[in-house]
Amino acid sequence: MGKVKPTYVILAFLLVLAIWFIAGVWASMSTEQLNYDVIEELGDGVELRQYQNSTFISAKAKDSNSGFRILSGYIFGNNKEDIKISMTAPVISQQEEDMLQMSFVLPSDYDSDNAPLPVDESISIHEVASRKLLVVTFSGFVSNSKIESRTVILEEKIQKNNINKKGDFFIMRYDPPWVLPMFRRNELAVEVE
Repeated sequence: MGKVKPTYVILAFLLVLAIWFIAGVWASMSTEQLNYDVIEELGDGVELRQYQNSTFISAKAKDSNSGFRILSGYIFGNNKEDIKISMTAPVISQQEEDMLQMSFVLPSDYDSDNAPLPVDESISIHEVASRKLLVVTFSGFVSNSKIESRTVILEEKIQKNNINKKGDFFIMRYDPPWVLPMFRRNELAVEVE
């Protein structure tokens, strides 16, 4: 048997990379996302946004993987009606002392009255009223250093623009894990008055 030429290995690798990229972009573009209007752009990638009413499912967990597993079970049919529900974006997470609060946004045709009841009692279904968020966008993996640096940016905008914040900072992730890190859309947000 002959050796595989390095050129073929490189071409195969690039083909796999291209397929991975296209699949990630397609998945991101075809996913229903939480609606908002940009009220004002404040520089440094920071936007003041108005979000419409929405319905969330939420659970507290020890980490992101556990939280995602609990909530994805619900949308994959582990609910009292065995209904599969489409994934939406963003996935929202907020650290609360030693627990993580994770939320999925339900598709717009669901609300707390018609969403199937969860089998897992740790899942809550709740309405989130229209609200204003101050948001900064970043790419790559979510890390403590990125959260800290984006928190500083938002705190500076809050102080400079005399904005009153109404809660704690939280992360919004828009892309599935197979999207290449440099193309991932993540946001740090906080509710404001």
